[in-house]
Amino acid sequence: MGADKRKIGVVTFNGDVTVLGDGSKDPSTITGDKLNNYDWLLENGQKEGKDKMQKTIGETKPYLGEKVMSIEETGPTALGPATLTAIGMAAEGLAGSTVVICTDGLANVGLGAYDEAKTPEEIAVIDAFYE
Repeated sequence: MGADKRKIGVVTFNGDVTVLGDGSKDPSTITGDKLNNYDWLLENGQKEGKDKMQKTIGETKPYLGEKVMSIEETGPTALGPATLTAIGMAAEGLAGSTVVICTDGLANVGLGAYDEAKTPEEIAVIDAFYE
């Protein structure tokens, strides 16, 4: 498959998770208790993958590129919820779909937050989440 025929979806995160998808639709934001709900995040990611990843990068490159270039770092890091959302979205793609994660901070919001872990056992649970 040619590069311009592939689908690319973007998920950004700080204290919340924002699904840009392919950039052709309005973004959606995940907040609050949903950031701690594994099943909801995975199912929502699958729904977002179906809804917000309908166009190819060849079709969305100009405005998706603009949206990506406008991303700025702010606040805390909801890495776990964003990762789970992205995995759900990728599951709706073709075999071999890939999730690429770029972050500048420690996971400290929602599922997979390290800042609350105090014991080796608590850290092991979080490590297992990312495995």
